[in-house]
Amino acid sequence: MIKIISAIFMIIFSTSLYSDEVDFNIDKYSMEAKKSNKHIILFLHKDNCGFCERMSFTLEEDKLSKAIKKDFILLDINRDDDEIVSYQDFKGSNAKFLKALGVNFYPLLMFINPKSNKIIYTISGYKDSDKVLVVLDYIKSNSYTKMTLEEFEDRLFFNE
Repeated sequence: MIKIISAIFMIIFSTSLYSDEVDFNIDKYSMEAKKSNKHIILFLHKDNCGFCERMSFTLEEDKLSKAIKKDFILLDINRDDDEIVSYQDFKGSNAKFLKALGVNFYPLLMFINPKSNKIIYTISGYKDSDKVLVVLDYIKSNSYTKMTLEEFEDRLFFNE
């Protein structure tokens, strides 16, 4: 009987140990991104948000989805999910992570530079696939280090 109680206690205890596992260790993804020369995209959203849902569908569109898979690592973080995020000195729930980032508007796409592991660019609100593709080009070409997105778009427009 004591063995059975001990076994049950061990199962319960080991389950509680693993409940604090990190679902999104952004620092590890950043190391992977650095090796593969890809930027990280954090897709930050919440439940019951029509624009978030539209953005989710847009990110799944074939052309956009292929561009993301080719040059980026996409992490889907829903404020309302019970997951644990780890990034630099932070470790906590999705909601606390987004609060620590100062996020109060959804949806949001945040881009992280793989070399510095720092947030380098943010898109707030719903954007159609054409707009997101332009931003992807802006980020993957590292143009964000030299010019604004508007300047980048002007150059694209004049080069067409």
